[in-house]
Amino acid sequence: MFVVTGATGRTGRVVVEELLRAGRTVRAIGRNRAGLASLEAVGAQAFTAEPTGRAALADAFAGAEGVYVMVQPNYIPDSPDFLAHQRAIADAMTTALATAGVRRVVTLSSWGADKPAGTGPVAGLHYLEQRIDTLDAVVTHLRAGYFMENLLGQIENIRAGVVAAPFDPDIAMPFINTADIGRAAAHSLLTPTPALDVLELHGERDLSMADVTEVIGRIADLPELRYVQQSIDEFAATQRRAGVSENVTGLMVEVAHAINSRHTATLQARSPRTTTPTSIESFVAEMLVPQLHTELATG
Repeated sequence: MFVVTGATGRTGRVVVEELLRAGRTVRAIGRNRAGLASLEAVGAQAFTAEPTGRAALADAFAGAEGVYVMVQPNYIPDSPDFLAHQRAIADAMTTALATAGVRRVVTLSSWGADKPAGTGPVAGLHYLEQRIDTLDAVVTHLRAGYFMENLLGQIENIRAGVVAAPFDPDIAMPFINTADIGRAAAHSLLTPTPALDVLELHGERDLSMADVTEVIGRIADLPELRYVQQSIDEFAATQRRAGVSENVTGLMVEVAHAINSRHTATLQARSPRTTTPTSIESFVAEMLVPQLHTELATG
């Protein structure tokens, strides 16, 4: 039996589905039963637990052959201390895994998690890796690249003719589709590995924001679409206007600095093992453009 935390999220749902497809028994953990209903309908065992609930998590992990562990990768916009939130989850997960005696763990981590600080919320994933490494278990840390799904937050900007972000236009980043991460995680759970394994997931190819903007413009038939690099001050002000806390705004700014300065960078050479199949063209055509058209149609 395998256990998947964050089972209703983008990566967790795919992990559940892939393991079920492989004929394995899967326990899907989420914060509420309603969110787990669709996974239960396809054969998963539903288990509700808070990500900081050590006793409930230990019960959920009991008897597991392996566990997929994730700390919420998205910001909580109004969090007063997001890194503390991440650390609390990492501590709870580690304690529960130890209590349950789990011997196989796959984590969702991030490029840049080799650094203890200066990387925004990725520092919380560095902490997660360090905590999980204390377990008597076979561990794989999946250090995923920059989520393609982050581009869905650009819909409003695209409607105005731009893609806007604080990243230098020509810095190549490992853009990756979250479904590919989920498939890689399921494969890792099912595949024997060394006692401690770190695997970067680089996506189909590295892309700059200028590259991404060109692809969106071409596929969405928006030839005038252009990339605008926001200043750090402008980017921070945009977050504050959206109601993002000072703490989280600071972490988002740190991400931009880390990527632009190459403090956040991939360490492993691109290889068949680090490369995943979904191209930016496929993502834009199948996910971004339909959502763009839906929002244009609804005004």
